Amino acid sequence: MVNTAGRIIGASPSLKDIYTTHLTRQGDQNSPPAKHTSVPRTAISLVLSAIMPSDLETSMETLIKVFHKYASREGDSGTLSRKELRTLMEAELAGFLRSQKDPGAVDRIMKDLDTNGDGEVNFEEFVSLVVGLSIACEQCFQLHMKKGKK
Repeated sequence: MVNTAGRIIGASPSLKDIYTTHLTRQGDQNSPPAKHTSVPRTAISLVLSAIMPSDLETSMETLIKVFHKYASREGDSGTLSRKELRTLMEAELAGFLRSQKDPGAVDRIMKDLDTNGDGEVNFEEFVSLVVGLSIACEQCFQLHMKKGKK
């Protein structure tokens, strides 16, 4: 990504120059004037985002990578079979799976996720599982926060 970002703004000024002159000296009256004032602020943001993705961008990338790590094990690499979903959940959602009282939880989840009825879970269907679990976790977080304030 750095090379791509570097090509966007050209070879000069360097990333180090951009960082030092535009970010660390911004608004500092005692610093000498910035050397590379011709670099637009949007280019700086673009370069930094290419180097340091946000937490949310990193989370989205991880979600995609985890899905495809398990989906590529057998059959269609764009979907999770029942077996692949079970393997994913046992490795990546082990705490959630252990908390389920129902031994058929994965089968039930598979049935609920497979909205198009093809017997497999595509990425969009998989994301609905992650969203549902995230909502439940956030609700628990809110309850915990309320109890902590009392």
